[in-house]
Amino acid sequence: MRVFFLNPSVGEGKRYIREGRCMQKASSWATLWPPIGLGTLAAIARKTSEVRLFDGNVECHSLTELIDEVRLFGPDLVVVNTGFPSIEEDMGVARGIKSAIPSVKLLAFGVYFTLLGKAGMEQYPFLDACLVGEPEQTFAEYLERLSQSEPDLSRVNGLGYRSGAEVVVNPERDLVKDLDAIPFPARDLLKNDRYRLPHNDKTFTLINTARGCPYQCTFCVVGNYYGDRLRKHSITHVIDEIRECRTQHGIEEFLFWEEVFTLDRGYCLQLCEAILSSGLSIRWAATTRVDLVDRELLRHMKRAGCYLLGLGIESSNQDILRMTRKGTTVVAITEAVQLCKQVGVKTMGHVIFGLPGETRDTAEATIRFILGLGLDYMQAYCAVPYPKTALGEQARASGWIRPGPWSSYDFGGDSVVDMPGLPAEDVTRYRDMAFRRFYLRPSYMAKTFVRDVRFRQLYKVSTFIDWMKAGRNG
Repeated sequence: MRVFFLNPSVGEGKRYIREGRCMQKASSWATLWPPIGLGTLAAIARKTSEVRLFDGNVECHSLTELIDEVRLFGPDLVVVNTGFPSIEEDMGVARGIKSAIPSVKLLAFGVYFTLLGKAGMEQYPFLDACLVGEPEQTFAEYLERLSQSEPDLSRVNGLGYRSGAEVVVNPERDLVKDLDAIPFPARDLLKNDRYRLPHNDKTFTLINTARGCPYQCTFCVVGNYYGDRLRKHSITHVIDEIRECRTQHGIEEFLFWEEVFTLDRGYCLQLCEAILSSGLSIRWAATTRVDLVDRELLRHMKRAGCYLLGLGIESSNQDILRMTRKGTTVVAITEAVQLCKQVGVKTMGHVIFGLPGETRDTAEATIRFILGLGLDYMQAYCAVPYPKTALGEQARASGWIRPGPWSSYDFGGDSVVDMPGLPAEDVTRYRDMAFRRFYLRPSYMAKTFVRDVRFRQLYKVSTFIDWMKAGRNG
């Protein structure tokens, strides 16, 4: 069997990040991420099949040129990476491939089909199948069934497929118990040197250290994709993957990719010690909750190469944090940022505008709060009422959601939710205002863009600023 793996941005259009829960335009991060989820499925397939991986984010072909590449490879199966904000482009590319090569099977995966299931697949009659939920084991079993003369897909849990004119979605699959059984992403199939950090132009990659989150934040899709129980890779597995990246691909910058990096404090300390004792010289970033850091832990992380920690702030209003079941406090937010500053770990605060309870006063207060926190970087988003989340159910029942395509469900895009007394346009305006007031402060520009950013990277930084300013008002 021959399998073509596709991250379907093509031509001169938008570039998207499609990695588990993270689905947004690449411009909102000022950089592109390597598609390690797609690379992991390619690593599974290459055990029995010939494979090709095409990342349209960094291989800027037209649709016609892409179809020619697919035709030249001659696949039996094309696997398409998807996300909510990119779904129209994703499916437009998939439709073009199916029209040009009717015999090829099309399989889609990602949070979009996990949350929408049968309804999602029914919208795209040219798709043959989709993966619902955690993809690796379902994909491996699907490949095995396809190799049979008369494939029986009815017993492949976690699979949606077309049976005649009907779409069938099988029962959900149990989550992977042993994460170490999942192979490393096939990074040799990626053009690794094209994924670079905007501040230092160095190649980076993502490494998954754990999956799942026990917290019940109403806006989050993680529980539907990776479950609410923490599952961890072994320390040995993580170190071996780092070593492969360093020795085979020359990568020394990493984002440890999981929901709450410091959730298991003991594991985090052991990983830091293992990095130090391995002799591997790396720099890395991670993301966690503000109530799960302390000075000793941060010092160990700093010694092991951590230079940036993302913190889930969401809002400066305690009632909003309570209503979204965040379970943190404004005091803990301030303390976490100060601890990171004292230890010398830079911070990126993540803020969401338009959560239940948001008003003009709370939005303005949150902007003032983040300006005074001492953060090094900030990401601001508009709340998205994703299906199967508590926020999505509340917004739908309350009639808050504006009608529109699923592609408007973009965590990095404009708001689609009219909160009581706060229309979607205002939510978007406050999100944009937060970006501008944070990054365009003269003192911040002088400190970060002159002192910390290399001259040749000023173009990327200016592109990021242009994105913040383009078409924004207020």
